[in-house]
Amino acid sequence: MVVNFTEEIHGIKFRFSSEIALRPFVEPLLEAIEHIPAERIKDGFRIRAGFSTFLLSEHNGGFDIAAPDFTDDPLTALNTDLTTALEIQYRQVLLLKKLGVMGDAVHFYDKMAVAKGALEKDNLVMTRFKEMGSSGWQLNSYSYDEKGKAEIDDATVFEPVFVYKLMVKRPELLDFMCLPYGYTAVFRGEDLAELFDDEGESLIYNS
Repeated sequence: MVVNFTEEIHGIKFRFSSEIALRPFVEPLLEAIEHIPAERIKDGFRIRAGFSTFLLSEHNGGFDIAAPDFTDDPLTALNTDLTTALEIQYRQVLLLKKLGVMGDAVHFYDKMAVAKGALEKDNLVMTRFKEMGSSGWQLNSYSYDEKGKAEIDDATVFEPVFVYKLMVKRPELLDFMCLPYGYTAVFRGEDLAELFDDEGESLIYNS
């Protein structure tokens, strides 16, 4: 159930809406607003937090808090229902806690290096490289040879793809975008098949 909330900070009212269960995940954003001097809070002020950037929109003597509208073009469209943005953050944090590792945030408008046509294939492997810049993620497909051995498909062309595009193309990958640099995740269809840390150690059976 989506509920409207109002919080007062610096004597200013901030309004937003979200699913009730996700309300605690707004706290870091509200704490960030508390650390902004009141005189700096203006219409259009943006706050980057995890996967999303939140925008303050002046309205009725206070501010509405809006998130990218992932049902439209999140680069230009906004939504005062923060549910989708908070759900992604929740799932990413839950994964990191389950694995017991510190992640590295990825932003919705960061880009991945994707082997041409890979996102249309069933089986994917993705590795995060610090030296690549932006999200650091490189995605490729893999196939099985006649002996059943998995081999990464040859790729000569890699295309830059916005991370948010995964919401439609391969949503099961989104939760893993916050994994640390050096990690590799292997998917068989929609399911995680294997996960390796930055030293090549398997984590999936310990998670």
